[in-house]
Amino acid sequence: MEIQGTRFGVLEFKEEEIITLNEGLLGFPMSRRFLLFPYGEDSSFFWLQSVDETEIAFIVINPFDFFAHVEFEVQDEDALALQLQNPEDVEIFTLVTIPEGRPEEMRTNLAGPVVVNTQNRQGRQILVKGYSPRQLLIPPNMQSTYLKEREMRRANRRNRARGRVEHNPVPLAAAS
Repeated sequence: MEIQGTRFGVLEFKEEEIITLNEGLLGFPMSRRFLLFPYGEDSSFFWLQSVDETEIAFIVINPFDFFAHVEFEVQDEDALALQLQNPEDVEIFTLVTIPEGRPEEMRTNLAGPVVVNTQNRQGRQILVKGYSPRQLLIPPNMQSTYLKEREMRRANRRNRARGRVEHNPVPLAAAS
């Protein structure tokens, strides 16, 4: 199967890769079928791409990669709806919001995690009391460190790009 998305172009996938959220996500009831794939190589972030509305894609995380002490209790009603048999068949992810131009202020919705049964690919967004729907991913005391490291990475990329051009010039006549 394949879909033509607005963000990723043509995505090819198998039917069994689809995660079905019968009730959709809060605010997006028409999107019920999704693909989950890595944001990038060795990234803790993933894309949750709607198959039904290809212009809709979310950045999501496994919250346990960022918050060691977070615990989600799946209620019996949710477990029944997902046909969950074993706790090890559960995968949980949360949606991420990144304010434009301020990635250091990215947040995730710990109050509305998406629970997926890995055996049947059925998922459901649940509501969890006691957690924030706008939990910072980078603690305020580490945001300045993040900004410095991000600027250093950018400067290194610019310097490497300049270095390649300055050290390996290709004369236009030789390129023809």
